[in-house]
Amino acid sequence: MFSATLNTWISLVAAVGAGTIIASMVGWWSAKAVAISNHRQGWINALRDDLVLYLKEIDTLHDRVASLQRDIRPESLERHQETGYAALLVYRRILLRLNMTEQPHIQLAEALKQLLVVKGSTAESRRVDNVVVLARQVLKHEWAVTKYGIFTGLVVGYKTRQREMIGTSDPLT
Repeated sequence: MFSATLNTWISLVAAVGAGTIIASMVGWWSAKAVAISNHRQGWINALRDDLVLYLKEIDTLHDRVASLQRDIRPESLERHQETGYAALLVYRRILLRLNMTEQPHIQLAEALKQLLVVKGSTAESRRVDNVVVLARQVLKHEWAVTKYGIFTGLVVGYKTRQREMIGTSDPLT
C-alpha cells in the first residue's frame, strides 16, 4: 500500500516536472520568436526609410545636375557633391541591410546602383518604377517572414495556389 502511494507520488512529480520543462521550453521559444520579430520589424522599417531617402537623394542629385549646367559657381558644385555623397551613404547603408544571397535583394541592389548613373535632369522614371516594384516585393516578403516565421514557405505556397486559382499574381497578399 505504501509503495503504491509512493509510486503514485513519484509519477505525479515526474509528470508535473515534465510539464514544467515543456512549458518552459515553449515559453522560451515564444519569447525568442517575439524578440526576433521585433528586431526584424525594426530592420524592415529602417530599410523602407532608407529606400525612400535614397530615392529623394537621387531626385535631388538629378536636380543639382540640371542646375549645375546653368550655374557653375563653386557653391553649386559643392552642393552637387554633397548630394552625391549623401546618395552614396544611403545606398551603402541599404546594401548593408540587403541579403547578398537572395535573388530579390540582389536585383534590388542592382536597380539601386543603376539610379546612381546621372544622365539627365530627372531620374529615368522606368528605373525608379523598377526600384519601387522590387523594393515592395522585398519588403512584402520580409514582412511575411516576420509574420509567419518558420511557416513562411508553407503560408506563401498556400497563398500562391489560392491566387492562381482565382487569377491574381501576388502570392504575399
